[in-house]
Amino acid sequence: MGEFFAEYGFAMLWVAVVAIAAVVEAETCDLVAVWFIPGALISMILAICGLEFWIQAVVFVAISAAILTLFFTVFKKRIPKKEKAKTNADSLVGAQGIVEDEIDNVHETGSVKIRGLVWSARSTDDSVKIPSGSVILVREIAGVKLICEPKENA
Repeated sequence: MGEFFAEYGFAMLWVAVVAIAAVVEAETCDLVAVWFIPGALISMILAICGLEFWIQAVVFVAISAAILTLFFTVFKKRIPKKEKAKTNADSLVGAQGIVEDEIDNVHETGSVKIRGLVWSARSTDDSVKIPSGSVILVREIAGVKLICEPKENA
């Protein structure tokens, strides 16, 4: 058994690097460790062939760095970006609601009911008052206030 590890110890080290990188990648799914797998596999072959450990390590670093660089310069542009997950409030942008209390930016009043909840609201235009019962569209969120405009203007 000792002879096996003496002969293939560094190869087992590279197998362990592959396994750890694969587990980390499987857990995160964020392309954080996949770069090390090809370098470790080639270094494992070099270890089986009996090359010195420093050569294996240099090859591991060089191949991992080359694959990482190649990915970020060539392939990264082709991978679709993840959309930022919308929070409850963010999902209201573009939604319709009913004005509960007249929206008047000058007097800083107004509320809107959307999806059964009442929110403080302001108009997109300071000169426009939106009367109670009007249908509005939410254009943005500023702090805890919905910035709205009358639906007929949208």
